[in-house]
Amino acid sequence: MLVDNKILPVLVIHDQKKAIDLAKCLYDSGIRNIEIALRTDSAKKSVDNIVNSQIPMNVGIGTILTIDDLIFAKQVGANFGLSPSADAPIIKKSIELDFNFIPGISTPTDISLAITYGINKLKFFPAENLGGMDYLNTINSPFKHLNLKYVVLGGINQTNFIKYIKSDNIIGVGGSWIAEEKLIKNNNWNEISVRAKKFLELSV
Repeated sequence: MLVDNKILPVLVIHDQKKAIDLAKCLYDSGIRNIEIALRTDSAKKSVDNIVNSQIPMNVGIGTILTIDDLIFAKQVGANFGLSPSADAPIIKKSIELDFNFIPGISTPTDISLAITYGINKLKFFPAENLGGMDYLNTINSPFKHLNLKYVVLGGINQTNFIKYIKSDNIIGVGGSWIAEEKLIKNNNWNEISVRAKKFLELSV
């Protein structure tokens, strides 16, 4: 679902005209996976711009809160989608659509719901607020034999991401620290590139 590396920049884009320049900057810096959060009026158009560009980016859509969001993700050609919660109707619809969907979990109950539908890739959110890897390892322990994999988001930054990257259970580490909103707003592609390269190097 994620390719080449575990780094997953979360992008909050307020101007769709910046989307392609941003994606190109990240791709040229070694980033292969991005999550575009559906939190702005420009988010859906930004996804469309990137998916239909010549940039071979692995595009994910985040903040999927409704079935309509899920249908949009499938129809626009996104590679995967993520939600902050485990919502049964959305999970069912993702299976019906044959779409790579990663529901959010924060408790063993959430995990149980997801695996009932055959989902084995989950979003642990909000990771740091809940206790980080110690908490995740604890709630995952009853399910360890199922070899579940996690994308972690929430409170992760340049100082704490390394502990997640090194875990075999983690397939993706997401956050906005590589391409912060203010950097995107100011077209600071150089700083975004520097950060992307730095954290890719640290994650090896």
